[in-house]
Amino acid sequence: MKLTKFVSIAIALFVGSSASILSSNSKALGAEKVVLTFGPIAQTINISDLENFAKNGTTTPTIKQIIGFSKMDPQVLQGLMSLEIGLKPAILARVVYSTPGEKITDEIGQAIRTHRRTESGKALRAAVILASGDDGRLSLLEILKKYPLPQVYVDVASLAATVGKVQGLVGNVQSLLQESMRETTRTTRTETPIAPRPSLPPTTPPPARRPAPVPLPAPAPQPASPVRGLW
Repeated sequence: MKLTKFVSIAIALFVGSSASILSSNSKALGAEKVVLTFGPIAQTINISDLENFAKNGTTTPTIKQIIGFSKMDPQVLQGLMSLEIGLKPAILARVVYSTPGEKITDEIGQAIRTHRRTESGKALRAAVILASGDDGRLSLLEILKKYPLPQVYVDVASLAATVGKVQGLVGNVQSLLQESMRETTRTTRTETPIAPRPSLPPTTPPPARRPAPVPLPAPAPQPASPVRGLW
């Protein structure tokens, strides 16, 4: 299924439903595998294995390999995966779809991305909204689980910076909301109001004109009768 269709479904679910309905209906949406990349190295891991690592610290050979390549502390990686931020879905949706919010999510989309690196920001925004729709809390693991494609690519070397950007996005909610409101106000003011069409009085059709009578031709003169004499 194409990314655009996935994102359209995700947004429709969020806008048209409450958070509880979104949680039950969005289970079909979400990545099944995460491709962890570090430079030219790429390793695929199941979401369930990554979830076990975030919750319990349980490592798999793939996780150990990535940790070895990146030289990242396993506890730091585990903490980054499970770090949660609380934010209401409706507010979050307004923030990420403001101009500054789209810019930030586009930047984060360079590290949490699609396979072809196209429309990564759009997919990330859908994942963020869906992840927050479950319980009003947001974590990197939840974003990966709700990513609207079968696979999501994650640059391990950029994880720390990525989590920092997510925290910055949430920390600037008030300023981003104010900017969003200013954008709405500017849009409203620049729209040219459509003047109502003046109402026209009802018109009465003129009475039908009767055709003028056609004059009949004058009768032809009759010849005079001869006078008979009396005998």
